[in-house]
Amino acid sequence: RKEKCGGSLLSPEWVVTAAHCLDYTHSKQLRVRLGEYSIKVDEKTEQESGVSKIIRHEKYTNGQVNHDIALLKLETPVNLTDFVVPICLPEKRFAIYELSSIKFSTVSGWGRLLDGGATATFLMRVDLPRVKTQECEKQANLNITENMFCAGDLTGKKDSCKGDSGGPHATKYKNTWFLTGIVSWGKGCAVEGSYGVYTRVSRYIDWLKRYME
Repeated sequence: RKEKCGGSLLSPEWVVTAAHCLDYTHSKQLRVRLGEYSIKVDEKTEQESGVSKIIRHEKYTNGQVNHDIALLKLETPVNLTDFVVPICLPEKRFAIYELSSIKFSTVSGWGRLLDGGATATFLMRVDLPRVKTQECEKQANLNITENMFCAGDLTGKKDSCKGDSGGPHATKYKNTWFLTGIVSWGKGCAVEGSYGVYTRVSRYIDWLKRYME
């Protein structure tokens, strides 16, 4: 049993994650854990479920990073508690016009603390500024499609890393957290001069709603 990726709860029976987390994976191999904080301690807040269905984006190709989004349908819908709470899916226009102009958002996960290092035992979080796509392409020599965006700081102090993939890039608006991105890829972790790349959730609101209905 290995911890592979993060995900975000959208409703009691749906979790969204990065499609690349599921390359060559069958739903029977997956378990989803919610309400987790410390991986080594049983906090009695955790809930676990198998996955009855994987829905990868139709345009996603294994090993690629465009359309890096997938839904997992839980076998057992979870009970919502103080520790297991869905994140809000924003309306498309609101995400494009309001949320994307908020400078800092929060990324969280149990990913590696250093490039090539050990993974975290506790859920870690970091606040990262959003970066203009031209700036990101120029800086990192990356091809950023309109389905992605970049975030991070160029000093290389903070970033998402291996093991955080699929986890949330969450933006707070008047005390409510909205899902704005999914940890997708990057060159190294917290490397000076490099940003993290995220799936732009606003491009997939309709897609997500279509399957979740």
